[in-house]
Amino acid sequence: MKLTAEQKATLEYSGKQAASPTLSFIQRWRNWWRHNWSTLLLLSPLLIFMLTIFAAPMIFQIAFAFFIRVLYKGVLWIPQPAFSFTNFAEAFTDPGLRFSIIWTIGVAFLTAAINILLALPVAYYLARMKVWGRSVIELSFLLPIFGDIFTIYALAYALTPRGPLNWLLLNLHVISEPLQLVGNSPTAVIIWMSLPTLSVLLIRSAFVNVDIVYEEAAQTMGANNLLTFFRVTVPLAKKGIAGAFLLAFSGAVGVYTVPLILAGPYNNWLTNKIQREVTPFFNYPMASALGVILTLTCAVIFFFYLRSQEDGENV
Repeated sequence: MKLTAEQKATLEYSGKQAASPTLSFIQRWRNWWRHNWSTLLLLSPLLIFMLTIFAAPMIFQIAFAFFIRVLYKGVLWIPQPAFSFTNFAEAFTDPGLRFSIIWTIGVAFLTAAINILLALPVAYYLARMKVWGRSVIELSFLLPIFGDIFTIYALAYALTPRGPLNWLLLNLHVISEPLQLVGNSPTAVIIWMSLPTLSVLLIRSAFVNVDIVYEEAAQTMGANNLLTFFRVTVPLAKKGIAGAFLLAFSGAVGVYTVPLILAGPYNNWLTNKIQREVTPFFNYPMASALGVILTLTCAVIFFFYLRSQEDGENV
């Protein structure tokens, strides 16, 4: 079989690429740059901003996590460069820090799950029903985001021994003494973190994108409303639900203000322990190590979230 001149040239070029992998890499890089330089130029302000504001501090945090703390002239603790896993080992061997890690991640999972379960019926109602004042209702779910400090103090007042909740329960003779829900108890924090806010709006958008024809088809085949919701609507909206869970979990892992106000400064949340490592102990390496642990936890959850999205697209 005779080859044309073009086919011979292609074979010769392929042979040169195979013989010179460096030349092949340079050629691929030039081709990539030729097709994407304009996009990179447009993205350069954002990339510079992200590198300066997020990437650089993150690199410093990871680097500090491997430092050690030394006493300078018997007065001041200062971080000293040393590639050591001492801080990470201490984080998991120290009973107090180990409990804080487990507590923070466990409460984050619990509150995120409750958050989603409470958001599902509300989001479905807003997506499928004709609701009067829909914009006002949806705006109310954004209030804790833009004014979380006000809602935290409002909840703190509502749960105090002389607050509305205890007043109602005492008058209904449900309890004989006021409940101590604010202060040394984490109950108020868990209640606040479990309240669905932005999750309702995210899941509502996911339900809106589910064609109602699928629900009608399931009901035509004999499924009731509850079975249709859990076997048809929820699976079709799982991407939005997973995104809402990821957002609720990451917010619960990194929460600091809520436990500080509702549970006091000596609570079990790891974010509070990080703050105390910095002030008054000046233990920046340990604080960085604890921050890296929280960041890795969120990264793992985010990785599984992305994998679930890819699996859904391949189906």
